[in-house]
Amino acid sequence: MIYKLREGERHHEEGRPVSPYLYQQKHNIMATLTATTAPSVSLWSKYLTFADGQKENHLGWFLVSIILHATALVPLTFVIVYSLGGYVLPCLAVSMTIFFANIVANMSGASTRVTIFVFGLSLLIHAAILIMTIAGI
Repeated sequence: MIYKLREGERHHEEGRPVSPYLYQQKHNIMATLTATTAPSVSLWSKYLTFADGQKENHLGWFLVSIILHATALVPLTFVIVYSLGGYVLPCLAVSMTIFFANIVANMSGASTRVTIFVFGLSLLIHAAILIMTIAGI
């Protein structure tokens, strides 16, 4: 009997074709599966992408930060804390500290990432001061 061999077909020593199932059993061939997932985009990486895209607006971020602190955040925080009978000195100290941190970060030539982060942090701290004062904590 003459066997016609197909390309890639396995054979016994005698030249007979071997079924793929027997070949796999005999030689223990194992397929490796790999799972691929799309990379998740975290909030931090979104922030970094945003901040890196704002490099040409660095001066604008600096000016808005300084003007907003000097004309609104620090004075309004002081007035609201004082008028509601809150802890004036600790709140004013924290408010002024974050204001000067903003000035130092911007005047020292920090990157736009730092400028935007410190500005956002100062907004968060001022909001927390106002919420604690209004809540009477």
